[in-house]
Amino acid sequence: MGRRIVRPATAEELQRHDQVRQGIEQELSEIQERARHVAAQCRSRVAVGTVFSADEKPVVEAIDAYATSHSLPSRSAVIREALGRLLNMSIARETENS
Repeated sequence: MGRRIVRPATAEELQRHDQVRQGIEQELSEIQERARHVAAQCRSRVAVGTVFSADEKPVVEAIDAYATSHSLPSRSAVIREALGRLLNMSIARETENS
């Protein structure tokens, strides 16, 4: 990747940024309320790319424990590792930067 060019924002850009910030601030409480409402309806599920039921929570915890103990950056890295072994395929290991 090339070098980043950093420059001061123009007056128009600053004004536009302020307008966007104000819009976000005005909508934030509504967005948070909707998120709380949706989360309350999904308490029995744990998201992992796909959704596991509450009964399968130990699976998610095992995936997290494996990731931690094997220095894998994410749940998807654990799945990639497991699939590679299961299918006897060489799958590139996910790194924190990928």
